[in-house]
Amino acid sequence: MEIAADNIDKLINIEMRRTGMPRGKKWVLWEIARAVSPEPLVLAAARLLDRPPSDMAIVTGAAVPDHMPVGENDGPFGAVVLAAALTRLGHKVTIYTDPDPLPPIAMLVERAGIDAAVEPLALGDTSQQEKIAAKHDVFVAIERLGGNRNGQIYGVTGVSRSAHRANVDTIFRTAAALGKPTLGIGDGGNEIGFGKVHAALEKRLPEHTMATTTPCGGGVFSVVPTDVLAVGTTSNIGAYGVVAALALLKRDTGLCHAPDEEIALHHVGVGLGLVDGGGGERIPWCDGVPAVSSAALVTLMRNIVDRTLDPPRVRKF
Repeated sequence: MEIAADNIDKLINIEMRRTGMPRGKKWVLWEIARAVSPEPLVLAAARLLDRPPSDMAIVTGAAVPDHMPVGENDGPFGAVVLAAALTRLGHKVTIYTDPDPLPPIAMLVERAGIDAAVEPLALGDTSQQEKIAAKHDVFVAIERLGGNRNGQIYGVTGVSRSAHRANVDTIFRTAAALGKPTLGIGDGGNEIGFGKVHAALEKRLPEHTMATTTPCGGGVFSVVPTDVLAVGTTSNIGAYGVVAALALLKRDTGLCHAPDEEIALHHVGVGLGLVDGGGGERIPWCDGVPAVSSAALVTLMRNIVDRTLDPPRVRKF
């Protein structure tokens, strides 16, 4: 199982973004995160989620006025796929997001037939976040920015997102203080969870912190840690890897995401106004990766799980 999970980890961190986006960093991000984990990242994440029926919160969604009015598709797809797997396993799931991306995420949840609530976050309302932290048992962030050294949230280009997106640091810091399990799934180093390896990020990727382009001087990397950190070439792909690892633990290939559904999600997302965060266009791509490429990774993940769970066959020659 650990060999299979290790192969999934490596598969989902193959970099395939278009020119013009940060490149040459994905594998380093994975290496840094893997160095502090006793086992493959997706397996550690799956073990955190593999528990008796619990009340779980997923935080996702990333909108930018004018550029991405209702948000990018990276995060929402992964959140819905993970929520589907978790509810199938008997967990209660609530997805939290900002008001702008809420309608398309709610539509994706409805389309998937998932019994999960989608709730809005209020900008700057730490009281709401403390209540959320107290309400649920387990917390997952998918493609959700975390505060830097100065508590500010930035995109990977060094542009501040603090003015129009809830900073959810309080949810995860409060949950951790209450001893509740937390999981971060990200792809850029600026998301909730990467605080677990913040010092190593700044040491190995100093040029990627973009501190000179952030007004506060704190760079883009998040200092907010989670118990477990999973990394993927996109955050959606990272979430699908966690689901695949859950399928390994539960010995149920049927839990895995499906390639046809991955392609369908991209096209449905276009209709809902979700955009490719890699270029800001309403096209069936995610972070500069075409839907067919993401679906190919999903196919390979499913194959790894299926081949691992397939009983050994003794052949006589």
